[in-house]
Amino acid sequence: MQSERIKQSSGIILIIIKESIQSFLKNNNFEMSAALATYGFFSVIPLLFFVSYLLGNYAILSQTIMNAIESLISHLFPLLNTFISKEFFFTTQYKVTWLVVTLGFVFVSIMSLTDSLRTAFLKIFSMESDLSFIKTIYANALSACTILILFFFLVAGEIIHSYLVHTVFSKSYFFVVFNIFISLAVATFCMIVFYRTFLPVTLNLGRLIMASFVSAILIISMRDIFSTFVQSNPNYGLAFGSLRILFFMIIWVYYCFLVILFGAEIMVHFWKRDALLLKGLFLQEEGVQKRPKNLIKKFLGRYNAGDVIFQEGEPGGSMFYVMAGSVNICKKDQVIRTMKKGEYFGEMSMLVDTPRTATAVAVEPDTQLVNISHDNFDVILKENPKIVLSILKEMTMRLKITGEHL
Repeated sequence: MQSERIKQSSGIILIIIKESIQSFLKNNNFEMSAALATYGFFSVIPLLFFVSYLLGNYAILSQTIMNAIESLISHLFPLLNTFISKEFFFTTQYKVTWLVVTLGFVFVSIMSLTDSLRTAFLKIFSMESDLSFIKTIYANALSACTILILFFFLVAGEIIHSYLVHTVFSKSYFFVVFNIFISLAVATFCMIVFYRTFLPVTLNLGRLIMASFVSAILIISMRDIFSTFVQSNPNYGLAFGSLRILFFMIIWVYYCFLVILFGAEIMVHFWKRDALLLKGLFLQEEGVQKRPKNLIKKFLGRYNAGDVIFQEGEPGGSMFYVMAGSVNICKKDQVIRTMKKGEYFGEMSMLVDTPRTATAVAVEPDTQLVNISHDNFDVILKENPKIVLSILKEMTMRLKITGEHL
């Protein structure tokens, strides 16, 4: 039993990853990430200036905070901390000027970033915004404040981390393990806040944490790979001359948004995983392999010969797909059609939300039917135009046959 559950879970995860990659390419997330990288690049730097100004006015904590911000820069931009820190501390000496500049520029740049992120996630989830223009501005302003608070949290985290490193773990063998654990924990927390802020749906906390953890691992591991690659290829990016550092920064921010969008793809496919498992039932005509039977076991119902699946006049909240056996569709005690393996029924009353127009009765012993809810079927139709066309043709043919019979 345990091995079967593991096998089933592994199969579902593989399907989700496969569908996420296909959707990632279909949604053209590479181009979307490029646009987000531009907004992100022009948002992060002013944010650092803004946070440093607000925190740096406390004389006692000034140097500690500056060290924390320098450490944060090294985490955000691998290999570039020396250059950025130099320019950063030079400009932050003129605090009055930067207060005026950043107060306006920070929120303009972050509002553009939040609006683009919200649009990107709506596209990934195949949803449309139902907010008015004023409510959209309000939501973007709240998201901008969330990002600002997150940066304060990161600076505070760097201060605590620096204290622990230099006191508790300064001579400990667990220093490396501690750093890895803290990096993963902080990155995962940031991803959770990020996704929770911009996702258009509310996800189960466990799935949100899992997707955020995967995104954090991808970002942290690529940070080390990126650093190793640049160090081993000193001539990489020389064609950009004095703009080489900016080139590295944009490439890195671009990758980070690729990971964020891919994490969103994983979450949306976890969210609609039931529809993914059922989709293969309707795509077999296009040559798509049907899902293994054990993956759709949770939707499967078994009926004996003579069992009534639904009665004429009952509410039609779901439809059925015949996995094994056969079902008679009866009207006024007359069989008008027999549904066999690979066919479906009950979709008409479900789609138009009307009572059942006929009675369905199992014919063979151990008749196996897949129960498909309205929500799952709606997701399947929304993302698969070929299935929509196939369903329309089938419904038209059935109406014609029923009309001729009557």
